[in-house]
Amino acid sequence: MAREHDDQVAYWAEKLFYPVSLKGKVPKNDTISKKLGASTVKAFTSGARIRAQIARTTQRTPEVMVKITNRLGAGKGMAAIREHLSYISRNGKLELETDTGELISDKLSIMEYSHEWKAQVRGKTIPEVSKRREAFNIILSMPAGTPEKAVKDAARAFLEEEFGGKHRYCFTLHTDTDKPHVHACVLAAPVIKGKRLNPRKPDLQRWREGFAEQLRDIGIDANATPRRTRGVTQPTLKQAGHHVRKRQSMTFRHMDHNVAWSKDCNVAIDAWKRLANALRETQSDSNDKTAKLIEKFIRSPVRSSPRKR
Repeated sequence: MAREHDDQVAYWAEKLFYPVSLKGKVPKNDTISKKLGASTVKAFTSGARIRAQIARTTQRTPEVMVKITNRLGAGKGMAAIREHLSYISRNGKLELETDTGELISDKLSIMEYSHEWKAQVRGKTIPEVSKRREAFNIILSMPAGTPEKAVKDAARAFLEEEFGGKHRYCFTLHTDTDKPHVHACVLAAPVIKGKRLNPRKPDLQRWREGFAEQLRDIGIDANATPRRTRGVTQPTLKQAGHHVRKRQSMTFRHMDHNVAWSKDCNVAIDAWKRLANALRETQSDSNDKTAKLIEKFIRSPVRSSPRKR
């Protein structure tokens, strides 16, 4: 019976933290994109790991942000790549670090480096203008107050873990906003063999998890959960309630008839409740405490951005 309860805990935890499971959502013809968190989900069966993830989420541990910049024409050919390298290095004023650890800190060196990329290590020249993405521009960010060096160190470790020896890349730290962030440029073509980089939604979640893990390894609290799981949503407001709610905090609960929560949010609420029940049924003091954290969490206010119907 205890094993059955543990399985239920793992099941509902995976629903919340890994909504795209090991079994799916990678297109049949896509042999590039990895299924979400294969090693992470396997390790996630640990009760201690589940409790740690729940604690981070219910305590609203700072969330990492990882995104691919999709500006029109981004990465489509060497001209766009060269322009992006110039932009993230502030035209040579900021130091670029490469996948080999080389530091590039002037316009001439960046130009020479871009020529190296154009030629490619496999001898296939990247055209000046291409119909496909030849490189992906990735931003890795943390909320204000995070030590800048920690963000850069964690980004370096993440990029090495994910792309080292497989794809050429370079990156630099930006501190011109209150949120320290790293810009990385990663070539789509592999270094030696394999498929071109073609990230999908599961990959982005896996990248978030990897970046957060690297931050935690160096002592920085960081989390990587889906928006719906932590109650960040955009509830639709009827016109009568729009101005009343405009600047107020929203909660997981239906506060009144003016709020219509999304289907995803309702699914998350149900999963949280079922997870709390499953934890209680294990008859463990630590799990009972975790269940109480969950119950408090789904009653607590979170900042949302209501939108007009």
